[in-house]
Amino acid sequence: MSQKCPSRTERVVLVSFLILTGTSVAAAQMKGMKKSGVSVPSMSNTAIEPELLNADSNPTLRFPIARGSLTVASFSYGWLEITQGEVHYTVDLPPKKREDGFRASTAEIRDLKLEQRSNTITFRSGNKRHTIFYAAQENWGKAIGGRDFWSATAEGASGTQSIYKTLLDFEAVLALVKSTATPQAPVIAAAVVTPLPPEPKPSAPPAPPAVMVASPKGAAPNQTVEVDESPLVIRGIAMDSASIPEVTINGSPASMRPQNTQAAEFWSDPLPLQPGATLIQIMAFNSAHVESKLAFTVHYTPKAAPVNPRALDKAEIVALLQGSVPAERVAGIVKERGIKFNPSADDLNEIRAAGGSDELVQALQQATPPK
Repeated sequence: MSQKCPSRTERVVLVSFLILTGTSVAAAQMKGMKKSGVSVPSMSNTAIEPELLNADSNPTLRFPIARGSLTVASFSYGWLEITQGEVHYTVDLPPKKREDGFRASTAEIRDLKLEQRSNTITFRSGNKRHTIFYAAQENWGKAIGGRDFWSATAEGASGTQSIYKTLLDFEAVLALVKSTATPQAPVIAAAVVTPLPPEPKPSAPPAPPAVMVASPKGAAPNQTVEVDESPLVIRGIAMDSASIPEVTINGSPASMRPQNTQAAEFWSDPLPLQPGATLIQIMAFNSAHVESKLAFTVHYTPKAAPVNPRALDKAEIVALLQGSVPAERVAGIVKERGIKFNPSADDLNEIRAAGGSDELVQALQQATPPK
């Protein structure tokens, strides 16, 4: 006669009972903690069964948790994975707090405590202190503060105790979870077994936005573009398959003009340039927080000042003086038209000898020669 398989409720109760009673190893560890003065919590009448991953290769017990504290009223939510030698926390929500995630070997963990008043677990790894508690996935992202904090931690108290027991004695809890695995249904002769549908392939990660630069012309990744005008306006197109991306240029938000639901024209404020090389970095972010970067160098050489076609050379100045044109009048012409040469000391002496005055020499020294 076939035996009835235990139901999910019966299995959870069995795990709860076994976790509460523990194994001889866990009991010995708890006893050692009592002798050393470490507070050992009283256990509730129920316990939450962790999810077992990689049972045959690298057994991992996974819990949904929240990390944070009441004092800062800021929490992240994700998965705590515990193996024989490591604790790993991965943040799912909110994306901006992914840096809250951590990885530590069990040998690094110290000052492990179950805070019964707040129903939280605290411990240290390295130079960081962590405060965590069980948070069902359907409660992730909900605002927690004040009385809501105590309500949320109390609601997950049994799960928090299961996490604490797992941190104390991973092997014991793993054995209990494995012992409650659902047994296979008996095979009935002549039964038609319907094959399971193939597991869906994991979706490919979202592609980063595409960025194309229209101005300055010739700009491409890791290239140098020669320009002779300042200030410079950077222009281009940003595209993404999901939505219009956001764009920054050298850290400042670019102006955007949508072209359609997936592309937009962008441009920068006028960027003043100094002669020489300037690095330009364009960043684009899509709604999935995937970014792309395009960097190139602009080399600025100012344009040479135009030469007045009516500017005078040395021979013309000497001819005017020798032609009885007053030196003061020649000085006025130099100031008005400019000169085509860089007067040397010998040039100035020759102009003085032709009748040049101190005023004319000063005008020549102040005139802008061609570049």
